[in-house]
Amino acid sequence: MNQALIQQAVMLLQTGRFEEAASLSRQALAASPGDESFATLLAMSLQNLGRDQEAVPVYRQLATLHPQAGGHWANLGLVLRRLGEYVESEDAYRRSLALEPGNTGFLIDYGLLLMDMGRIAEARHRFLDAVDQDSSLAEAHIYASLACFECGDGQRAAALIPPASQWQALPAHLREELATALMQVGRTDEAHALLLAPGVRQSLSGTIRLAQLNERTNHIDEAQTLLAHARSLSGGASRQEKIDLLHLESSLAMRRKDYDAARGAASEIIVLQPHVQAEANAHFTLASIADKLKDPQTAMAHLEKAHAIHFRLAEDVVPEIAHSDAEPLKVSSKWLAENECGFRHDPRAPDEKASPVFIVGFPRSGTTMLEQMLDAHPGYASMDERATLQRCIEHMEKRGFDYPHGLDRLDAAAADDLRAVYWTEVAKVINLAPGQQLVDKNPLNMLRLPMILRLFPNAKIILALRHPCDVLLSCYMQNFRSPAFMVLCSSLERLAKSYFNAMRFWVHHQALLSPDILILRYEDTVGDFPAQVDRIGAFLGIEDRDFLAQFSQHAARKGYISTPSYSQVVEPVNTRAVGRWQPYARWLTPALPILQPVADHWGYDLAVR
Repeated sequence: MNQALIQQAVMLLQTGRFEEAASLSRQALAASPGDESFATLLAMSLQNLGRDQEAVPVYRQLATLHPQAGGHWANLGLVLRRLGEYVESEDAYRRSLALEPGNTGFLIDYGLLLMDMGRIAEARHRFLDAVDQDSSLAEAHIYASLACFECGDGQRAAALIPPASQWQALPAHLREELATALMQVGRTDEAHALLLAPGVRQSLSGTIRLAQLNERTNHIDEAQTLLAHARSLSGGASRQEKIDLLHLESSLAMRRKDYDAARGAASEIIVLQPHVQAEANAHFTLASIADKLKDPQTAMAHLEKAHAIHFRLAEDVVPEIAHSDAEPLKVSSKWLAENECGFRHDPRAPDEKASPVFIVGFPRSGTTMLEQMLDAHPGYASMDERATLQRCIEHMEKRGFDYPHGLDRLDAAAADDLRAVYWTEVAKVINLAPGQQLVDKNPLNMLRLPMILRLFPNAKIILALRHPCDVLLSCYMQNFRSPAFMVLCSSLERLAKSYFNAMRFWVHHQALLSPDILILRYEDTVGDFPAQVDRIGAFLGIEDRDFLAQFSQHAARKGYISTPSYSQVVEPVNTRAVGRWQPYARWLTPALPILQPVADHWGYDLAVR
């Protein structure tokens, strides 16, 4: 072994002179065939030159000649993954981990392969294994956060974000991944600062992510400028960078209502055979375009493909729901009886002004618009959708009380403790100014009405209603990330059953608990907006109602809005979505008998016209 030559090749590799390192390694191998060090240096040089196809046989030979060296198997797995050879890549990673089960680098790389394969639940476990192996490793935390978010566990995703003291030492590619993780949990200012750092903003992938962040926070002109810059940098783009760039182009074209351009970009994504979540995203985009072009048949064809992908993702995370007739919204089966409601009259409970205003309703019923209307008023502040009441339920159950049946057994101190849990969770995401009242908008808190009224029996509650068929269609067209919602939306019939169960739960508990509610129909709100602004103002005692009427301008200024309707809520009120279901009536036909009792209760007509 020529140690001086090895050191020279290593120096060339470390200084980015990859072609020279490869040439030197080849010369050395000609003199010493099979030399492990020079073969490794050659493969690494080829890898850095983007010539993965040439690196594969070198790594494969190394792994065959040195089968007990886990690093060779892991390197082989990495280049095979980059080439899309997932089956052989997984075999290589399994061999590497069998030899070194505690190697965090192998665990992380295997997790990334599993993400590419769409096996997100398994990927999360590998990343979390890496966190357990080395809790100080920022890379493991970042990827675990991203995977937890994909699995619908936003709370854990937020908790896994590494401390800010570690951020500056991260290499550029991990800063980009961290920025994405921060964006997903709503910490957009910090994500923006990371993406503006030198070395990140100058790269193609960093530019794309910064543009994506600007689009997501409704800074469309800035995003469009960054898109143009990204295109100028895209000459040597990797396959993933091409996919990300096309996704950005599609999103911005949709904002401009340039549906031909959006369709072209989304179609190109599918041709590039992206990982499964990106493929589903492209089909949802193509469905939305077909819907806007009044082509329901094409829209439904793309939606069927998207939901088939989502169902495969979800069955990996929640198999107990996916492969049964179980109700994905489990809390809707937890009904109170009349003799369990003594808690409704708690003399020590906060008054109306010391309580949040709760906005509830089945998803896609107009709750985001109502939230932004109130958030536009200086006397109110919203925190986007948070599972704050669910944290209270979990805390209650940890104390040995069954929810909801144990609510009546909680004494005053226990109720105060649960309220403290609620406000502690709120304080993690929003600082209320003196005199400001919290707006807690989470549509499915309609299924947590008993907990709302145990903690805040004097709270004002706004129930958003919308035609059941429009709700179903809009949910079916949404790219939800929650595995439970992926299952729920896997078919219109299953979605209808969950909608029916949720509404039946609400009707029962509204009658039982007599909350202080205002019912707002979406059709009335968009049909006569000033009249509904007056109804909301009267219900909440708001005199200066102009703030509510100007919510779309406020939403555009606000930037980040966590819900799927973030791009719609910045537009002026319109009636385009009323009766949207009619062209899709033949697909909705199996759901109509399920919806009929709810439609009758709320006075909605299911007749097809």
